[in-house]
Amino acid sequence: MLSLLASAGTDLQAQSPVVSAPSITASEPAALVRGRKETFKLRGFELKGATQLRFPSSEQIVVELKESTDAGQAKGLENKVVGDKQLVAEITLPADVPTGWIEYVVVTPVGEVKSKIMVLDPESSIDEREPNQGFRGAQELRVGQSVRGSIQSDKDVDVFAFPSLVGQPLRITVTSGGPLLMDVAVQCYDARGQFLAAADDGPSRDPVLTLTTKTEGPIYLCVSSSHDLGGPWHSYLMTIEEVK
Repeated sequence: MLSLLASAGTDLQAQSPVVSAPSITASEPAALVRGRKETFKLRGFELKGATQLRFPSSEQIVVELKESTDAGQAKGLENKVVGDKQLVAEITLPADVPTGWIEYVVVTPVGEVKSKIMVLDPESSIDEREPNQGFRGAQELRVGQSVRGSIQSDKDVDVFAFPSLVGQPLRITVTSGGPLLMDVAVQCYDARGQFLAAADDGPSRDPVLTLTTKTEGPIYLCVSSSHDLGGPWHSYLMTIEEVK
């Protein structure tokens, strides 16, 4: 009898689901803008049934949870790698919230998970607009600005243009909303369409491109997926800075 009970107990343990800690693999958009109310989506593991999303350093940020559900199938990837759950919330950021990286915490039935998101100022950031494929349709930027964008479909390329001066040292940083789901790349061309530089992976999968301009005139930046994949969870944040 004791051996039967021991065997039954072993079987029950084998059948019990393994509960893992929650984790976050992607966010959409890749940054938030202060002074706005925005939809904020998170993807990851064990997020279903989340009861709270909070910003510990900025309690004045208002969060309204909308849903926590199963995530759709990730294009070209397995959900067991990139996450099978998603959380959707409405975030209202006051206009005086500090810019820069801010930490947030998601509370779920199986534990808490922390991550961070960039907060932008509306005066120094824009949102990508479509269509912006090709140099003729390039969206205008300026040095010192950030742009929130998304690779919306397979083989989509977002093109931006900004004016430059001779000998201007620049750094272009592209941060993906979820590097497991999107391997982002950036290429740079001059006013004649001549290739200048490119970056795919830096210390992480997010590229950082540095160059010193040799001519005066528009510089074109082309942002794409290294694997030509696009759609949901392919958001990015690109920032152009002059290196002092």
